[in-house]
Amino acid sequence: MIETLPLAVKPSERETLPSFFSRMAAINGTDATGFALDLVVSLKRILKQEQEAIDIFSTRSGLVTDQLSTMLLWTGERIGGVRMKFRGEVFVSRAVRNPVIRGCPHCLREAAENKPLR
Repeated sequence: MIETLPLAVKPSERETLPSFFSRMAAINGTDATGFALDLVVSLKRILKQEQEAIDIFSTRSGLVTDQLSTMLLWTGERIGGVRMKFRGEVFVSRAVRNPVIRGCPHCLREAAENKPLR
């Protein structure tokens, strides 16, 4: 049985999947790529929102269904080509999402140092 990670936090309001994944990685003392490998998935599968990878991550991070649904709603959904659906509207994906994951280093360090548990 897959267990919840001992160091887990709740998603912030309007946080996207890549942001939350990066924050969870930082809190658990690794980078996003290494964190994905520790979960036995790849970062690419997480970013593509493959269902199996998302299920593994959400279980290990202790996300409840509502939290995951809200996060995915703010992340956007690929609908083919260079288009994506974001909060019910269709956009060119590059207008909404860049494939480079960035986070404020200060914020990530602060979150990792505080390590707030649920």
